[in-house]
Amino acid sequence: MSNPGEKLAAAVDEQVQNFRSIQEEIQKLRNDQQLLMQQQSENEMVRQELNLLDDSAQVYKMIGPVLMKNETEDAKQTVDQRLELITGELKKVEKNIKAKEEEAQEIAKRVQEMQGAMQSAAVEAAKLAAQQAAQG
Repeated sequence: MSNPGEKLAAAVDEQVQNFRSIQEEIQKLRNDQQLLMQQQSENEMVRQELNLLDDSAQVYKMIGPVLMKNETEDAKQTVDQRLELITGELKKVEKNIKAKEEEAQEIAKRVQEMQGAMQSAAVEAAKLAAQQAAQG
């Protein structure tokens, strides 16, 4: 028969591994969030620059290695659409980060409870061993 303390320790190790895995996922999501925020900032600057231009100004768009003439209004619409897309992606990433952080907190709480149970079990086992030694 295996030691119940070993089972509990294995369960704690498993939960700690889950916690670390979730922390890695959170870090990846934060990196994604940072990249999206950078893209959002760049596109905001482009929008501001386009808003300074009058309608007769010539705007060029890079398509591969070639610069193509683009209408100012088309460029503004493209930037606005890109900003909408980035904002939507940012909201999704933030929602995922929040969910993963909540999940990590739950696991951390479980690990603490399990470690407390292990300590209590160890104290009880030590008392039992001391009693048996005294009687034996």
